[in-house]
Amino acid sequence: MFIVLRPKTLRIAELRKMQHMVANKLLYYHREDCRLCRSKNLIKVLDLGEQPLAGGFLDQNEFQDEKFFPLRLYFCKDCTLIQNSEIIDKEVLFKHYFYISSASKTGVDHFKSYAEDLNTCFARKKGDNLFIVELGSNDGVLLLPLREFGHNVLGVEPSKNITEIARKKGLAIINDFFTQEVAREIVDKHSKADIITANNVLAHIDDMEEVIKGILILLKPEGILVFEVHYLLDLIEKLQYDAIYHEHFCYHSVIALSKFFEKWDMNIYKVQRVPMHEGSIRVYVKRKENLGRLQEKSVQELIRIERDKQLDNEQTFYGFTQRINKQKEMLNSAIQQIKQKGERIVGYGAAGRANTLLNYCNITYEMIDYIVDASPLRQGKYTPGTHIPIFSIEKFREDNPENVLLLAWSYKKEILEKEYDYRKKGGKFVIPLPMVEII
Repeated sequence: MFIVLRPKTLRIAELRKMQHMVANKLLYYHREDCRLCRSKNLIKVLDLGEQPLAGGFLDQNEFQDEKFFPLRLYFCKDCTLIQNSEIIDKEVLFKHYFYISSASKTGVDHFKSYAEDLNTCFARKKGDNLFIVELGSNDGVLLLPLREFGHNVLGVEPSKNITEIARKKGLAIINDFFTQEVAREIVDKHSKADIITANNVLAHIDDMEEVIKGILILLKPEGILVFEVHYLLDLIEKLQYDAIYHEHFCYHSVIALSKFFEKWDMNIYKVQRVPMHEGSIRVYVKRKENLGRLQEKSVQELIRIERDKQLDNEQTFYGFTQRINKQKEMLNSAIQQIKQKGERIVGYGAAGRANTLLNYCNITYEMIDYIVDASPLRQGKYTPGTHIPIFSIEKFREDNPENVLLLAWSYKKEILEKEYDYRKKGGKFVIPLPMVEII
């Protein structure tokens, strides 16, 4: 039996959330239809309560004005898309961003390999360079290796601060959200694109109709759209509810994506499962009129697996909720047992995923002394909702606490190797997902 002790300060946090609920109704709206198929046949399958913006890192003087929003997932009974229907303005979510793709070696290596695959698959002959446009290009982690292969690359990135970082690397970046207008501007100034790529981006878009129309304007008739998204099957099987937050509007399956692209006279012709974020898919899409690429077995094979795992059945997601609640109890119990022994515990990794977990599990600064993170954009800030201070990785190494909660658990292998000396000295890592374990 697990006993969960709630700190008294949590009652203050709950009151603060309630005070903001009425005012915040003006800052978001509830979408009534499916963003992929426009059906209104939606049912709620998960409710994570009132949550702050996962990427809304704070200065101390901003605590009182912090905003909280409902975080709920809905299942479309027509196309099977899992989606967040509480819509916050994209200017609030993305104009100032704290995620840098190059912050981890795992990420850098992944995108180097990704660039090699694109170069091999699509470079028709030596010296035949392609025009490649990346939507949501972040700090250029994919564009840089593509440029090294000699391709003409262009990024479209809405976050001003991230755009500045990429431009300092010598990359051409359009600082804007991708729209039909932006697509026309690119075609007028450059040409149509051989490849459009968008990685961990399509899940962040509410108005998919505007974006797909822009893609069709920009893409050559024989061109290819290639994108990566977090895979719904991995999210469910590995209990990755920490990947659920407001800037993630969709949680994708091949079933739902196939129906969406069919609507726009496009076909998914290839899908690869990739390990990024503990389970993603890389999806290759062509126009129907492009007869030069036949659909590979990988597409129908994943659709078969998804149906076997009942990703097209809302009951699957009710069971997911029960598993989340059990994990929450186990994690709180593990932390409380550490605190009762008089030991310290700090967090490792302050990305958006960490903040969903911290807030849903009611883990505050009374339970976690501080969090360390590799990104300089987060250092010196406080976590949204829980207000835990964030420092550089060096602080944890100097401080040598007895325990570390590995919030960046999807990078477990890389981090455990990097922090070998800490573990050799007797330090312990608490792994929260997919099951609570101490190593």
